[in-house]
Amino acid sequence: MSIIQSAGKGVTQVVERCEAAKESGFLDLSSCQLMYMADAVYMLIKGHEITRISIQDNSMKKFPKKLVIKFPTATILNMANNEITELPEEISSWTSLKGLNAAKNSMTKFPEAILPLKNLIHLDLNGNDINEIEVVLLYSSLPNLIKLNLAGNVNLKEE
Repeated sequence: MSIIQSAGKGVTQVVERCEAAKESGFLDLSSCQLMYMADAVYMLIKGHEITRISIQDNSMKKFPKKLVIKFPTATILNMANNEITELPEEISSWTSLKGLNAAKNSMTKFPEAILPLKNLIHLDLNGNDINEIEVVLLYSSLPNLIKLNLAGNVNLKEE
């Protein structure tokens, strides 16, 4: 398969999944070989409520900030298995978020931008390179947190 055929197949897959998301409210862009979120994704879903998002198993290095703005009512985000190094401050306004899977990325610092997310119940930061975390601050900031996974952060020190 040529590079052009492969790229065309990838675009078709993204378009089909965006169309399915209009009905289901679940934007599943997992394993689409994405390096970034194209503006076309937001245009295709404009006017539809998206409550669950999966961008796992891609090659993203930066968190797509527009996700927060375009899908403000999302409750679940799975961004596992990318190369994202940090979560931007914008994510702190995503107050509806209840589940965040950011496992197996490239974060070296605990993403403090999530601390205002009072509704967060599930947080998975497994398999990053996070080296420090203030446990008391984490639990006092996220009072509804039930499940926390920090396994695989081999240099992690609790303070």
